[in-house]
Amino acid sequence: MNQHFNQLLQTTGDLLQRVRQYDRASMNREEIIHMDDTYRLLARTQWMRDSDLLRERAIVKLQQMKSRLITLLENLLYTA
Repeated sequence: MNQHFNQLLQTTGDLLQRVRQYDRASMNREEIIHMDDTYRLLARTQWMRDSDLLRERAIVKLQQMKSRLITLLENLLYTA
């Protein structure tokens, strides 16, 4: 479970960075800032890793963010 969380965290961070790079026109700026804040909070929260319930919630949130980031990236690349 911890390995899955770490992999999902890394993948989401990578997607977030790519979306930031491709969103030159700042069409999704507010949403990206919100996801970036959430990502940073999840990435640095060590006590969450000891709680199964909190880790599950973090995984669900990261999966939602990952899906949205993929959609944003597809839209940005389609219009490029």
